[in-house]
Amino acid sequence: MTLKRKICARMKHYLLLLSLCLLAVVDAAAVKERPIYTFTGTSDGEYPTSLIADAAGNLYGVTEFTANYGPGTIFELVRSDSGYAFKVLYTFDGIVGYMADGPLALDTKGNLYGTSSTGGDYYKGSVFELSPSQGGSWTLSTLYSFSGGADGAFPLGGVIVDDAGNLYGTASEGGLLSDCDGAGCGVVFEVSSGIAGGWTQTTLHGFAEIEGALPSSGLIFGANRTLYGTTVEGGTNGYGTVFEVAPFQGGWTETTLHSFSDQESAPAGGLTLNHGRLFGMTMLGGTRNAGTVFELSRTKSGAVESIVHNFSGRSGGTIPIGSVVFDERGNLYGSASEGGNSGCDSNQGCGAIFELTPSNVSVHFPILHQFSGGDDGGNPYGNHHWDWAFLASPANTG
Repeated sequence: MTLKRKICARMKHYLLLLSLCLLAVVDAAAVKERPIYTFTGTSDGEYPTSLIADAAGNLYGVTEFTANYGPGTIFELVRSDSGYAFKVLYTFDGIVGYMADGPLALDTKGNLYGTSSTGGDYYKGSVFELSPSQGGSWTLSTLYSFSGGADGAFPLGGVIVDDAGNLYGTASEGGLLSDCDGAGCGVVFEVSSGIAGGWTQTTLHGFAEIEGALPSSGLIFGANRTLYGTTVEGGTNGYGTVFEVAPFQGGWTETTLHSFSDQESAPAGGLTLNHGRLFGMTMLGGTRNAGTVFELSRTKSGAVESIVHNFSGRSGGTIPIGSVVFDERGNLYGSASEGGNSGCDSNQGCGAIFELTPSNVSVHFPILHQFSGGDDGGNPYGNHHWDWAFLASPANTG
């Protein structure tokens, strides 16, 4: 099973800040785009993925590699009135971790948490903590190393942290080793701190292929400690699922909320909860097989899915990878990793940032920015950060 779509062109990479006008319907002409940092592909890293922000507006993220596909980095963009200042907080050594994947999580003490898909004691991935120290330095600690058994292997979606400091995430393989060709279909896990200061991993659920396979994105919290996520493959039809893992009688129980079909397949991104409804994207399927934006509404018996938007390919974008965000007015934003124009990667298009604006009649879909693959970057994927009128997004090439 192939999980990650790698773009192998050796180019510089960018983080982008989009300034959006506060209009009822945002016009693409009202959007201003500017790079806030240009990666050199050396010690600062390359292939940046998702972003998070602290209360001061500082941004944190990871890069998958450094120069010559060396181990990746954890970085910070410090916000000020004049812009953002970039600094590397930690560079992986290839042993503790190699490739950091998925968004970081930030606790109330300023500690950062994340996952490395390789490295660790068994080279099957790890969960780590990066803590600030006096004098501005940062210290990385490995909280758990995956073994590839019932505990899982190759975590790709980062972790989320609850109010008690417990971490939750997914591993793309491992779990029930009798399924998914002996590799296991993946797990949902918890890593929690004990009284003595050690950390313990608990497998909350190991997937059978009929429930889903290859959970490659992070989780989100719902009410009453409920966890929601997606799998890229598996399910009733083999095209991926949306699942729920919830506390039940002292343990945890998994419910498959939706199994995708070939009409809307491969949800290669996380979910967003908005007014009790789950939103996400599939990178394939739809009327043009260019991907979809979908919505799930909970019912007593499960969930009902509806397609919010079908990507049209080319100028309308294609292969959306990542999650979506909402602004205060209920408008939805996301990115398509290809399309938008005829540049990049055999003229497949460099990707686009889009907005979905609901109305009483239909959904309005303006393209806010088409990437050129030049100074503005290209092929965006990952999570986005919304802050009032600003959308921060990682572009993977350019």
